[in-house]
Amino acid sequence: MATVRVERACGCFKNSDFEVETHFETIDDALEKANEMCTIMNEDFCHKHKFKAEYVDGEVLIKMEMNG
Repeated sequence: MATVRVERACGCFKNSDFEVETHFETIDDALEKANEMCTIMNEDFCHKHKFKAEYVDGEVLIKMEMNG
């Protein structure tokens, strides 16, 4: 089992339909979903933050940083 976890959730993320932690059968499925989530968040959220997916210690983390 593989986990996608959002490292820090901004207000826009908290108001979305996304979960802070989700589980998948394989790491490939987890990476694919994390990248899809990052694309949606980077295009449709407040644009104050930039999201990127990273594989760290056996799980996929979605990291947030300030945009600009």
